[in-house]
Amino acid sequence: MNLDSRELFWDQKARELLLWSEPWTRACPPVLDASCAWFTGAALDVSANCLDRHISQGRADVPALIWQGEPENDTRVFTYAKLLGDVTRAAVALAGLGVTRGDVVGVSLPALPELPIAMLALARLGAVHLVFPAGLSPAKVSERLDACGAKLFITADGFFKAGQPVAVSQPQDSPRRVLVRRTGIPLPNPRADDLFWSDLMEGHAGLSGPPHLPGAQVAAHDPLFILYTSGSSGHPKGVVHTAGGFLTSSAYSAKQALNIGPGMTVWCLAEPGWIMGHAYAILAPLTLGATTLLFEGSPSYPKPDRIWRIAQRHRVATLVTTPALTGQLMREGAAWPAARDLPTLTLIASVGEKLTPENRRWLTDAVGKGRAPVVDAWGQTETGGALLFSSGPNEGLYPLPGADAAIDGAGRLVLSAPWPGLPSRLIDAELPITDGRYDTGDMARQTPDGAFIFQGRSEFGSAGLPLAQVEAAAAAHPDVAEAAAVAGNNTIVVYVTLRAEALERTDMAEILERTIRLNVPEPTLPLSVRIVAELPKTRSGKIARKALRQAAEGQTGDISNLADPSVMDALF
Repeated sequence: MNLDSRELFWDQKARELLLWSEPWTRACPPVLDASCAWFTGAALDVSANCLDRHISQGRADVPALIWQGEPENDTRVFTYAKLLGDVTRAAVALAGLGVTRGDVVGVSLPALPELPIAMLALARLGAVHLVFPAGLSPAKVSERLDACGAKLFITADGFFKAGQPVAVSQPQDSPRRVLVRRTGIPLPNPRADDLFWSDLMEGHAGLSGPPHLPGAQVAAHDPLFILYTSGSSGHPKGVVHTAGGFLTSSAYSAKQALNIGPGMTVWCLAEPGWIMGHAYAILAPLTLGATTLLFEGSPSYPKPDRIWRIAQRHRVATLVTTPALTGQLMREGAAWPAARDLPTLTLIASVGEKLTPENRRWLTDAVGKGRAPVVDAWGQTETGGALLFSSGPNEGLYPLPGADAAIDGAGRLVLSAPWPGLPSRLIDAELPITDGRYDTGDMARQTPDGAFIFQGRSEFGSAGLPLAQVEAAAAAHPDVAEAAAVAGNNTIVVYVTLRAEALERTDMAEILERTIRLNVPEPTLPLSVRIVAELPKTRSGKIARKALRQAAEGQTGDISNLADPSVMDALF
């Protein structure tokens, strides 16, 4: 696909998916460049694309958002009309606090309805939302609020976990706070200027309808939000995504790769504080007129069948999971999903990191029961959603139409042409673009038919052997749920978690070492296989290989980006 045809392709898709002002011009350079701006001269209303237009098309009473709290009977349904009303009220209230076009507002909320409401309300004002993942340390929150110049901070008093209220640790030097009451836990350090979300919303509750506030028309290349990467292999980076580019890319990939559209219920289990949840739990489903399901609790509480009971109860059609969560569910055993019939489930997707063949087989057999195909989709925070996906039962992934991918001389996957989801910039960093190619940092190989098979991150062990090959050999064993290989003290250390059915075996380390040596070519390497209960993960669910590498070398470093730092104790 040459440059002109690619631009025409994205022009066509943008017009099919979104409401735009016209006309716009093409200003993308022929090679990938961080300064690329798609749809120059165009403007759009992000909130209208997600809400207003569906109401005008007769879907006012169709559910837009189903929220399931951790307590079983705690459920709320928002039609498109109700969600628009709440978004407009929130936008009016935030405007009354001085939030205007271009302002950055931090949002640190658990998976509550107020999270998408706040995001869309800020978009309605033309403001920029900076959403934080759950559990991020107060120091990191403060650091990012300051780096992005946030004007306001929307947060909560806590959330429910395993049946108990849990307080949220609050940064003390944040901008003025708007607090969502969820648990009723008293704030440990209340401030005189604190405001409560319910008070702001109740100020407009007496109206017969929502306040009149047309959505802001923003330029296509104006910033829509900022998200930070997980920092699984280095320092987290703040990524700035644009309104027109991100909405086009996320909606197109959701439709093309995940089959999301009107009249279906989508449940994306990725947290909205990360790019895949941001795209496929909130913005893309609402752009496409679907119903999105948001869940507050843990997928395995009070029993490991919770996720399957919710999917059955709310008649989920597309279930979007992550490789990390799939590994966790595999460790619980196949009996839990097998006990639930999911007749409405038509597609299972995995987004983010690579899905191992064993993960895929488990999703196909235990969850899909042979009726729902499994789609593996690859993307990063920097790509603005998925750009490669599987189109059949094979392991390889293909670029979405309109996206160009290649393998460079070092065996890394590179993106070799502009795409609309390219971020406008990074906070205090630069995009890794060299000679018109974006270096993804992922090792891959390409098959003769053009598919890409991922082999892990671009870290190398001794003798130049890619760790990805060692990791892939371990992950392919049928008793393995997850595997991660790192280099430490001239030894390849492979950390492995096992499926529930293999937990009682005492010889798995020896079996896996033999399996690796049989499948990984010479030279022979010092190798150590360690069976662990859990791998350390970032809050986005990615395996924290930097932390594993430090553990393999007997060192401890900064583990503040881990979802559960206590996991590291067992690694030593």
